[in-house]
Amino acid sequence: MTSPRELEASVAQRILAARKALESGKLNLPPELDHCANELLSAPLTITGLVDTSGLSPQTITLAKSAGMAFALQDDAERKPPTQTTPSIPMSEIQSRLFEHFSTLFGALVGRAATLVKDESEIRDRMMSRVSEEPHKFREMTINAMDALGDFYNSHSMDMFRHAKNLGGMRLVTGGQRMFGPSALNAVRITGLYADTQLIPDPVYPFIHGSLGLNAEELQLAIQLFDILKLRPLVDVELPVPPVFVFPSFEEQLEERDAHTKLGLEELAMRLLGPLCDGTMTGLKDVFEYAKTRETAFLSSLMGSGLFVPPNESPGGRWTPAEAARLYISALEGIRSTDYLNTLKGLPTGVLLANATFERIRPQYHLQENAAELGAQPLFSQAVHWHYFERIAEANAAELNAKNVISQQSLHTLRSVQDDSLSWLANIPVETLANLISQGEHRWLREELDKVTKHLNHHDEFDSNEMIREVNHGLAMLVQRQQEALKEIERKHAPKIASIMTGGMTGLGVSASALLIPSLSPYLGVAMPLVGAAAAIGGAAVGMVKDKAAELTEKRQLKHSMLGVLATVRPT
Repeated sequence: MTSPRELEASVAQRILAARKALESGKLNLPPELDHCANELLSAPLTITGLVDTSGLSPQTITLAKSAGMAFALQDDAERKPPTQTTPSIPMSEIQSRLFEHFSTLFGALVGRAATLVKDESEIRDRMMSRVSEEPHKFREMTINAMDALGDFYNSHSMDMFRHAKNLGGMRLVTGGQRMFGPSALNAVRITGLYADTQLIPDPVYPFIHGSLGLNAEELQLAIQLFDILKLRPLVDVELPVPPVFVFPSFEEQLEERDAHTKLGLEELAMRLLGPLCDGTMTGLKDVFEYAKTRETAFLSSLMGSGLFVPPNESPGGRWTPAEAARLYISALEGIRSTDYLNTLKGLPTGVLLANATFERIRPQYHLQENAAELGAQPLFSQAVHWHYFERIAEANAAELNAKNVISQQSLHTLRSVQDDSLSWLANIPVETLANLISQGEHRWLREELDKVTKHLNHHDEFDSNEMIREVNHGLAMLVQRQQEALKEIERKHAPKIASIMTGGMTGLGVSASALLIPSLSPYLGVAMPLVGAAAAIGGAAVGMVKDKAAELTEKRQLKHSMLGVLATVRPT
């Protein structure tokens, strides 16, 4: 049965399709209906791009709904990616090929492999040099690489999305922001120690199939590639349960052409912004008008509510409207196009900050849609994104955790491991993380952390400081366990070595014997071939060498375990 919401979206899609058909000349009405055509064409659009029907006559609405049906179906067919059959190659290989395309495109843009580039500054310098010294080669290589990636998306985008829906285990979907930057990368590193699979919206896909309105778009594309390519070791390991899975989110196309998405965005924004206004607000248009005409009242409510947090700032701060506007514009300098920035700078402060808040909400809407579609738990890399997630959950009276995926306790634990006091976890190299996950040690760590937090109350008000304290304590105890395990290895082997040293080397002093043992040379600074050592001191020494080698092997294995890795990266 069609829900009222679905029916409303269907009608809105038809009316929008009819207007677009009139604009493009695909729809021609008889002269006696010119007044309806003019009415539809002159109707304003809502903030999200739907036709504002409040001023349309019933005749025009009926005509648009009827005439727009065929064009809406056509738009829907064009909007959907090409139908793809079940791939004949494993999805793990498709993901590896995706990262191969990423690597090729990065090389075309920068002229060097991503693993050999230090930072964003080097990316910028190398690209400027290529554009200046070999513009034709730069353009040809870039176009070829982007075309190849576009063809790959056309062949596999829906396959990847469908596969993401079928993954099991503790699966998390990241979001809250449009780009994949250093904070998102660190979050993946940390959360990889706990979760089974992290679903990551492809940050490159919108550059191929969208219009982002960015400044220096090719440079920003290269930076996105640089960060996402750091995850390649987690992809190339090709495990049956992938640690990370990059999927296309289709956000740009949906925002541009899908009425369901447009309505959903407006509804979500209205739940948060509507209560800040006095009187009845029927849509975002009313909110923006209120922000313009009653600017002082709107800004007082907005800043007092704590709803708007300027870019690069943390929730809980206090800013004047002028300070918030300045921080917002400053954060977009060099990122958004000049035309877009000039438009923003010309807006009244109330309208500017209403728009800024709406921009904060947009990624949250898409994350919620992805989480629902993929059956995954939303996860964020920054406190500000958790802030908006909680505000939206309150407005929707929704649970923070997807109960079929993750428990409330696990959600709180995940949030805690991203606290600044545990940022050292992000120092684990991605290659090391891949090895740990391939050995299943992330599941072991998840069980250990759950043990130290299970006594906390997860049903009443959540005390984040208490949870962070317990997670810190649990990790400290694990590191201590690693140190004790090292001592136990030494205690286990010490009697055997002592016996050999004292009883098995008759006629040689202990110190002299030790100098001849190759496995002890890292400690004594002396090396001697094993054959020479055996000839000099007999078979007992070979036994000692084997036992010492066994001890060193056990220590090396422990060092590469989860315990050893945590002990290595944890600050002393």
